[in-house]
Amino acid sequence: MQQENDADARGADSATVLRSLLAITRRGLVDARSGETRLSITDQSIVMAIADTPGIRSIDIAQMFRLNRSTVSRQLASLITLGLVREAPGTAGRGRPLELTPDGEDAFRRTLDTLQDVIDTHLARWSDAEVSRFAHDLQRFDRDDTTS
Repeated sequence: MQQENDADARGADSATVLRSLLAITRRGLVDARSGETRLSITDQSIVMAIADTPGIRSIDIAQMFRLNRSTVSRQLASLITLGLVREAPGTAGRGRPLELTPDGEDAFRRTLDTLQDVIDTHLARWSDAEVSRFAHDLQRFDRDDTTS
């Protein structure tokens, strides 16, 4: 009976984690879209991937996010039209490396600043130890991705 109660509690906690992650993601998207450059969550993710890995190729992005290459191509075409992303100069052929333009870097930095402000506001009443533990647990959760 105790094991059944433990399993029920774990299931409820796991469902709470899922709901919280979804809510955080939705709020972050809304907050980040309040700036000059309104990017979808997919756009934000692609811009972040390029910022974190200059020279990344579209196929790498598709694999990273488990998206179809045509989806990534459409998103990249939009980001290129907006002047946020470009193919790295001096490259030819298929699978050309990508980089952010100066406007793309500014949009990325503004988005991160907005999101960091939201996080800082939410954590303002937490102790340093609580923030440290939360950061540790999130890193552990992210590292333990078993879907790869």
